Amino acid sequence: MKILGISGSMNPDSTTKKAVAIVLAAAQKAGADTELIHLAEWPMPIYDVRDDFSTYPETVHRFVRKVTEADGLIIASPEYHGTISGALKNALDFLEGRYLRDKPVAVLGVAGGSMGATNTVNTLHLIMRNLHAWALPASPSVPNAYSAFDADGKLKDPRLQERLETLGGQLVQTVNLKSAEKQLK
Repeated sequence: MKILGISGSMNPDSTTKKAVAIVLAAAQKAGADTELIHLAEWPMPIYDVRDDFSTYPETVHRFVRKVTEADGLIIASPEYHGTISGALKNALDFLEGRYLRDKPVAVLGVAGGSMGATNTVNTLHLIMRNLHAWALPASPSVPNAYSAFDADGKLKDPRLQERLETLGGQLVQTVNLKSAEKQLK
């Protein structure tokens, strides 16, 4: 089983990337092969609805391929001005519903402020529904992200650390259930 994490931040020292790494580590512990895409390291052009999709650079094709090949996804974004980052929205615009149809997806938001990233989580759920993905209902957010992590990349709040780890395990369980359903058909 392959789980792909997507960090929608362009910050090289991203707290979103750190949060995704926690969820991915838990998914790996539950038996999944994992990979992280940090959008800061994946330069993509602006999605411009070209008639010929093949004219996009290889980065775009590799991104679509990795999403398509994954059995499950973790998609996370920092909350910018009450919603997801422009970089993540742009990357998701390259995807079509056929790439995510019935694919289990864990969503996660990260916020600099104390209110958390509820709008980001809600926006990601909306986008996942429109792409026909199967978003897990548990959707934690990390508030006060700039001071939330210790030097080892773990969350200082043990309950929040546990919620992210649980999310990774739930994603693996959901992928397994979806796989069993497909075999019964």
